[in-house]
Amino acid sequence: MPYFTLTLCAVVCTFVIARFFAVRTRLAEKAIDRVIDQRLRASPLIGELERLKEDNGVMRNLLIDMIENEVSVPPANIAATQAERAHAIIVARQRRREIVGEAIHVVRQAKEAPDLLSETKVSG
Repeated sequence: MPYFTLTLCAVVCTFVIARFFAVRTRLAEKAIDRVIDQRLRASPLIGELERLKEDNGVMRNLLIDMIENEVSVPPANIAATQAERAHAIIVARQRRREIVGEAIHVVRQAKEAPDLLSETKVSG
């Protein structure tokens, strides 16, 4: 019986010590994550990353608009009058010019914006 009690005490102590170190490790990881988060918020790279995400979304929407514009012209095999087809083609051309103009404007803005990601050296 004393061996059983001693073994039970050893198991309980091991469990308590393991939990203690697990909690301590978790707290250290949270502290590290907090410090990293604070450093990243202060970094100019986050602003640059947000700008790139926004530019990416704008260009994605422009590509979707281009596809929708090309699909908007009725094909030749659909029964439509020549006037309707001509009007649809003219409208599609005008919209294509607008979309290309918007894309050029976005690309020019992206080129004019300071590129902090390429200027920053990554040390490892």
